[in-house]
Amino acid sequence: MKDSRRRPTIADVAKAAGVSKTTVSRFLSDQAEYIAEETYRKIEQAIQGLNYEPSQMARGLKAKQSRLIGIIVADIANPFTTAILRGTEDVCHKHHYSLLVCNSDNDPTKEQNYIRTLRSHHIDGLILHTTGYNQSMLLALQKEKTPVVLLDREVNGMHVDLVGMDNTQATYDALDYLVRQGYHSIAYVTAPTADISTRIERVQAFHSFIAERHVGEESAVFQVVDDSSLLDFLQAFVSRKTATAKAVFTGNAVILLKAALAIQSLGYRIPDDIALISFDDPDWAQIVGISTISQSAYEMGVTAADRLIARLAGDAGEPRRFYVAATLQERASTPKVATGQSMRTHSSNRQAIHSE
Repeated sequence: MKDSRRRPTIADVAKAAGVSKTTVSRFLSDQAEYIAEETYRKIEQAIQGLNYEPSQMARGLKAKQSRLIGIIVADIANPFTTAILRGTEDVCHKHHYSLLVCNSDNDPTKEQNYIRTLRSHHIDGLILHTTGYNQSMLLALQKEKTPVVLLDREVNGMHVDLVGMDNTQATYDALDYLVRQGYHSIAYVTAPTADISTRIERVQAFHSFIAERHVGEESAVFQVVDDSSLLDFLQAFVSRKTATAKAVFTGNAVILLKAALAIQSLGYRIPDDIALISFDDPDWAQIVGISTISQSAYEMGVTAADRLIARLAGDAGEPRRFYVAATLQERASTPKVATGQSMRTHSSNRQAIHSE
């Protein structure tokens, strides 16, 4: 008895259409110029009648292309990452590529395992928001001629396309804005820099700006290890008696949320007791009025996918850097400090940003 559950094959399509399997293969490979119009219609009708679905894996192995693109992101919970994925997926869908998404959680071991997994799936190319480690594995991918595009962060020794932001300029822009607003005691709060180039560049830019502009001695960098250490740092920073207004500048949306919750739990008010600004621009920051340095993460994802697909199409030019624009979003959390007035006095007539 014939098994009705058996999936139709290319041979079944060829038989139903009255053509050879080679002709059906040409049809499936989008080589319509080699097929007569009447034959094309017969194959189309046979495929529809049999409900035939070609195996993408088999087609990919035969063509030495899987039509699969891998992307490893550092933190899928970060709104920045979500927007990147949306941009990448939109481009992949447009060009008929499937996207395999992996989340490393900024863990080099998880990243290493995902690189192995994606290689085993014969991906055509990789988009990577790196942990900063696993250089040898990534260089091996490059040696195998697998195109790689880096997102936001660099990998030592890899000469590939990178899509990100000019972190030094963006940091300077944010700090210059704070100083012009009257803040001369500034804390930069970041996740641990580790070997992550973006974080390192921003910290270096902070130190350079403070030294060049002779901003207050109270200015400091703090790397968040846990919530308790952040509470201790913020309490010490805000309660320190100085003649200058204080501001906290956070390194991304995740740290921004941690800092805002810590400030609230300590009983301080934004901006009465402390001003707040951050990299990234999550929706909630717009709602409650937090100033930010925003970057189009969606555009970053689109550009990364476009570059990878261009490489897959044969672009052999020198690796390039693509910087998306950084935009200062001025909101209520960083009001201008009136000369000679304290933080609480200058902002007493403004609505403080807090949760009851």
